Order: sequence, then C-alpha cells, then structure tokens
Amino acid sequence: MSKIRYTTLSIALMLTILFSACADSEFSRYRCYLMINNNILKDITLASAMNAAAPGIFCRISMEGTARFKFESNQGGTPTYGVMTSIDKNSKWMIGVYNGIIVGYGNDQKFHAYDNQCKNCYESSGLTRYALTMNTDGTAVCKSCHRVYDLNNNGNITKGDKGDGLIRYRTNANPVPYGVLSVNN
Repeated sequence: MSKIRYTTLSIALMLTILFSACADSEFSRYRCYLMINNNILKDITLASAMNAAAPGIFCRISMEGTARFKFESNQGGTPTYGVMTSIDKNSKWMIGVYNGIIVGYGNDQKFHAYDNQCKNCYESSGLTRYALTMNTDGTAVCKSCHRVYDLNNNGNITKGDKGDGLIRYRTNANPVPYGVLSVNN
C-alpha cells in the first residue's frame, strides 16, 4: 500500500471516529443500564410515562432494596412498586449516577431518559445527594442550586444559574400494551 493511500485511509478513519464521538455527545458518559418488561410488571405509573399520547407525564424509577422497583409520577399520587423477576434480580442494573432515572415523553413527542441527579451540583461536588423534585408541569428542580430543568425539552435549564442541562441517557420504549423500557448509554 502506498504511503499516500495509507495516510488518506488513516485520516479518514480518525475523522470518522471524531465525528462519531461528537454526534453522540448529547448523551451521558456515566453508566446506566436498565431494562424493564412492563408487560410482566403491569405498572400503571410506568405505563403512563411510556404513553406517547400523554406527553408531559414522567416517571422516576429507582430500586428499593434488592427485590423491587419503585415508580413515582410527576403527576403526584402514591408511589407504585414492581416486584423484580428472577432475571431482574440477577441483572447488574445501573440506574443512573445514584439509583434514579426519570423517563417520559416530552412535548416534542420524543421519549426521554434523564438522571435523577442535578448534573451541575453532582459534577461540582462529586456527591450523590442532589436528587431532583419533579413537578406536574414537566419540570424538575434541584433543591440545592434551585435550577429548574425542562423535562419536555431535553432537560435544559429554564430558570436559575447558567450551567449544563440534565444528564441524558439513550432510551427506547415499546409501549404496547404495557411495553418494554430500555435505558443505556
């Protein structure tokens, strides 16, 4: 292979890698991996957030102990719980930075998954004590820095100090009839 051809191929490969990395920068570098078969759990709180016809409804998912998932709606109400299957119990789920993600369809008709931690407070301190409070209007607030994030709009800041939007993860929801949720990065 000629030196010019080798150099051209090397440059093309490096540019491909560079642009691939840049195209993916909207999603977090933090590890997250979760798959829930809601056809088995039949959790109505999670199903509501996975319904494309009901944008603005979001669900916080966390693990409670080693045997069940906890689901909380931004619309209020009592949290619901789903008993983990044997597959769930044997899986090494990583639910965000510290045991919590928020999922739901935004007003943009896209399905979103966010970490439950305020990215700005977490990254400045390294501590996992900045859980978000969800509101019925599709926003989430950090009690520490008081930034307001728009869950309907890619987790961007709508009020408060400048900074980064929420930590985002890749996600997919197949909502028929209850659906399968997958979140990863």
